[in-house]
Order: sequence, then C-alpha cells, then structure tokens
Amino acid sequence: MTSDSKSVSSSASSRRDGTPSEPNGSIVPSSSSGDFMSFFKGILSFTGDLSSLTCPSFLLNGISLLEYGAHWSDYPHVLAEITKATDSAERMKLVARWFVSTLYGSYNKRVAESNTGEKKPFNPILGEQFLASWNDEDFGETKFVCEQVSHHPPISAIYFENAQAGIYGSGHFSQKSKFKGTTMKVVQEGRVTLRMKNTDEIYCLTLPNLNICSILTGKPFLEMSDTTYIRSSKGYSAEFQWQTKAWFYGEYHKFTGKIFTDAAQTYVSGAGEQDVLFALKGKWVADSYAVDQKTGAESVLFDVNAQPSADIVIKPVDQQSEIESRRVWQKVSEALTSGNYDVASREKTAIEEKQRALRRERAESSAEWKPSLFTWIDDANDEKAVKDCYAYLFSAKESVGSGSWVFNDSPHYAAHKPTPQASGTQTPSDAFSTAQSSVV
Repeated sequence: MTSDSKSVSSSASSRRDGTPSEPNGSIVPSSSSGDFMSFFKGILSFTGDLSSLTCPSFLLNGISLLEYGAHWSDYPHVLAEITKATDSAERMKLVARWFVSTLYGSYNKRVAESNTGEKKPFNPILGEQFLASWNDEDFGETKFVCEQVSHHPPISAIYFENAQAGIYGSGHFSQKSKFKGTTMKVVQEGRVTLRMKNTDEIYCLTLPNLNICSILTGKPFLEMSDTTYIRSSKGYSAEFQWQTKAWFYGEYHKFTGKIFTDAAQTYVSGAGEQDVLFALKGKWVADSYAVDQKTGAESVLFDVNAQPSADIVIKPVDQQSEIESRRVWQKVSEALTSGNYDVASREKTAIEEKQRALRRERAESSAEWKPSLFTWIDDANDEKAVKDCYAYLFSAKESVGSGSWVFNDSPHYAAHKPTPQASGTQTPSDAFSTAQSSVV
C-alpha cells in the first residue's frame, strides 16, 4: 500500500464541522505574489469562459479534473445500501444520503485536510481516462471508469458499478465559469443517472453550481450555490437548496431541502409542499439530518465524521496506459511536488502542444474522433422513464441537458443497444480489468 497526499480519496480523517470557515494557508508562494496579482487582474477583465485561460503552474494542484469524478464512489457502502430499501420513499431517502456523501470529497476535502486554499486541477486531454475501484467487506468491489469525451466543450463521462449489490450509475459533467465581483461562479452542466437491478425505478440527478470564494486573498474555497434536484421514475423528488454565507453573518456550507411526491410531468417551484415526506437540513461538510414530516422523528442523513472514506485502488503509474490520467500528467505532477514550477510549465505546455498537433492532423484528414468507452444517447431515443425524468428536471434546471453519455459495458447500454461508437486504446472490459492493483 502506498500513500499519496494528492489522492482523490484516502483514509486520512480529521474533525470536519465547518467551524474553520476559511483555509488559513495561502496557495500563492511569496515569491510569486506579483505574478498572482497580474493573473488575477487578467481574469477580472476576461469576458469568456475562464476555463480556457492558462493558469500559472503554482496554482495547479497536480491532479486531473477527471479524477474528481471518483468522489461519486467515496463511500461505496452508502451507494450499495440503497438497494436495501423496501419502498420508493425510503429508497429516495437513501439516494439523497448517497448524494450528500459525494459532496465533501468533491468540493471540500482538499481544503479541509491541507488547510490551504483550493488549487486548479489539470484540464483533461481528449480521450484521457481514469480507472479505479474500492473494496468493501460487506458489499465487495465497486468499480469506476471516467473518460474525457469532449475537449471543446470539456466534458467528462463517468460510470460506477457494484455488481454484488446490483447498482450502477452513469453521468457526465462540464463547467462554465465567470467572475461576479471577486467570486468565481461555476455553472455545472450535466447529470447522473442511477439504476438498480432489484427495481425498475430510475433516479436522475442534476449537479450543484459552485462559488469559488476568497480568490483575491490567495485562499480560495468552494461553496455550493443554487438548487440541486433528484427525480425518480415513480414520482418522488428531492430538492436541495444550498445556502451561501452572507458578507457579515451566517455560516458556510449549510443546506435545507425536502423529499416529496409530485405527480406532475414538469417541475413547478413550490409544488409538492403538501406532500413532503422528509425535510432535510444540515451541513454538507459535516452532519445532515432528515426529519419525518409525519412523525417528527429526526435521523442522521449523513455524517462525514462518522467514518473515513474508503481506500481507492489505482493501478501503479508504470502499469497504466499512456492515456490514463496519472501517467499523462506524471511529469507535471512531479515537478509541482518538488516546487519546480518552470519545469511543470514546460511539461504541461508539451502535453498541450501535442494535443493541438493531433487536432490539426484530424482536421486535415477529416477524421472524426470518438470516445473509446462511452456512447451518447439522446433522451428522445432513451427509455421512457429516463425521458420523463429528465423532462421534469429540465423544466427546473436546463443545465441537465438533453441526453446521456452511457458506458458501453453497462447493463443499460446492453439493453438499449444503440449504434456502437468505439475507437481509441481500450475496450470497456479492458478498462474495468485495469482498475486494480495498488491501494492509494
């Protein structure tokens, strides 16, 4: 077993209750403060999507954005336990619990455990892959696959599965960012679809938007913003309202929400107020609760501190394919770790220039690039339950889009049998077979 401070998921744990509202340590080296201010002034005047800007190497965290998707499986037992529910209401509560369990690792863990600001991940190259798995004593192995299926716009597709529990999910995400005042607003576009083999009920999720705060001080951290929704094919819905802290009062990272029934085909704000089953409340970085609206009983929804996230299993870098994240970015990450930012910049530029050359070659030969592991399916061509769920969600949040990237080796793909689209270096089965070896 090897340890890695940059791991997307480790067993290191500290008390996390949101009390230290902001990180103490700056991400800007004292020798680079002038470069940082010049960069900051540049992004304030930039009018396009900020993800297209070149970031100074000292602001990079040494991890590909592709790895962040693995946080959907940080707590594999929480995912697997959804299958134990005996009715739709309880199942939606467990889906909500699982969703909340994915948030700390995705948006706060790096800051909480280092007590320094959030740094920028690498933008994945086209076709880049990240493969991983987790082992649980009770529920066996959970596998995860992620592929960068588009570069312009940047889109990452994910798939996770626990075959023993009979649960699997797929999704995709992309980000668009811009400045508002001194805060960076990040709109996340995409969705996640969850399925189980012991029920025909399907769960569809939108993604939270983000605020990146305290950038000017060199101590950036993330807040969730706006509203996130979950919709089941049996008419159950969940709604999470993320509360951002006001300037002079309040707390960070709080949310309220509800689980309710709604027979409508489209979402209407305020609907279901008379049919609320559970009220939700708490902090997504600490503990949260569900309150039964019939009995008044309050129970823990999820507690980040109750146990550490599971150890992630990733193949050693020297055994990974050339397109896997940690091998793609190995030299850049090593230079960042040693503080050699000039070398990191050169290695990163070399990767980007190679990708530009490949794009020119494809353009000159009129060659179409297609993902190796995922296939796009429009909602119009998907099963009725998926089509109806996302039509409901689209009326609440258009960023959910109108289709899904589906893993080619998933039960859903096998049942749907769309026209295959495959190219690249790995087959779907190969991808799962390589998601093993070393525990990080």
